[in-house]
Amino acid sequence: MSRFFFDLFFDRYVVLDPGGMLFEYPTSAAAAADELARHLLLMRSELRNSGSWIRVRDERRREVYRSSIDPDAAGGSTT
Repeated sequence: MSRFFFDLFFDRYVVLDPGGMLFEYPTSAAAAADELARHLLLMRSELRNSGSWIRVRDERRREVYRSSIDPDAAGGSTT
């Protein structure tokens, strides 16, 4: 299993995920990022329409996925 990290980009700030989570496949980490983005959209009103997003990075610090925290965005994107 591989460890993936979920970092929050908000305004000029980046909140790095210090611990990450273990997933067998990168697609599972991407699905978790989309779920996290949906949760933040509902629970944190200051993130709504702010251009914020979740970056998923692997153990080598490479970005593997990006999920927008935006009510108009449909899912995320791979990089």
